[in-house]
Amino acid sequence: MKRIAAIFCSAAMTAAALAIPADAADLMTLRLAADQTAVSTDELASGDKIIKGGLYIDNYTGIANLRMILRSEEPVLIENGCFTPDPDGALDSDGNVRDAFFEQHSTHFYTQKSTVDDDTNIVVWGGEEIGKEGRYLANGVIRHAECPFLSFEYRIPKDAKVGDYTCYISDKVATTQSGMLVEDLAVSDEKHQLTLGEEFAIQPVVFTVYTRGDVNCDGKVSLEDAQAALNCYVKQNLAKKTLSDKEYSEIVKTKLVNAARLAADASGDGEQDVKDAQGILQYYVTELAGHAADWSRIF
Repeated sequence: MKRIAAIFCSAAMTAAALAIPADAADLMTLRLAADQTAVSTDELASGDKIIKGGLYIDNYTGIANLRMILRSEEPVLIENGCFTPDPDGALDSDGNVRDAFFEQHSTHFYTQKSTVDDDTNIVVWGGEEIGKEGRYLANGVIRHAECPFLSFEYRIPKDAKVGDYTCYISDKVATTQSGMLVEDLAVSDEKHQLTLGEEFAIQPVVFTVYTRGDVNCDGKVSLEDAQAALNCYVKQNLAKKTLSDKEYSEIVKTKLVNAARLAADASGDGEQDVKDAQGILQYYVTELAGHAADWSRIF
């Protein structure tokens, strides 16, 4: 219990500046990732979408102990979290499958649902003990750098509306009634707590739910969508560059730019061109004639 308490104590240390730098390419980064970040309403028609994901540590420079809470915007959920097991099935000294990322560890926990409060996906990890109470080594031995530190699943509910949903590492700092600072995120090396934005960074993952062909995201595929897709294509060709989010938003008349861009690529080939606008128009005309439109017959 002393080892566990020592890790949790880091959450009560003095809060550091939480600004994330514009360019964190060289910083150690705790990065959320997913096998897929775009989900169409067609995919959700048959039920919830389960997407595999994980948390990676890029540019690792040393962690002695860590506490974090993973959060997601409703209705998206992060589920079935665990420390990634060794892909080769290598065993530790206790005969259990070792972690994939670090060579050694002292103690670690992944709490899916707290029995104390409403927090979910609480991660606690401590490096190798150095024989002194409450002290841990920054574990610099990486076993499989290509493996995620943590593995979990994202659940996109079947009734999720068109839009963007962010899953992230919480950097919330709260003050208790007794004046103690409690941090959702605390990362330390052997000497001090690391400063977010200066010594390490965090990177979220954003899921976009969209409806194929519904460029203005108003809930239906219409003539306006075909016109918007064509206008964006023409504008990009004239400008000879990808439109900014602001420019795109002004054309398609929605703030849901990510969903609009995905919807406009009706063919699903990764390009937005004339055939997408033509396909959207064909879909609309087919439905207007009282027939069931089918994208597979259009592209």
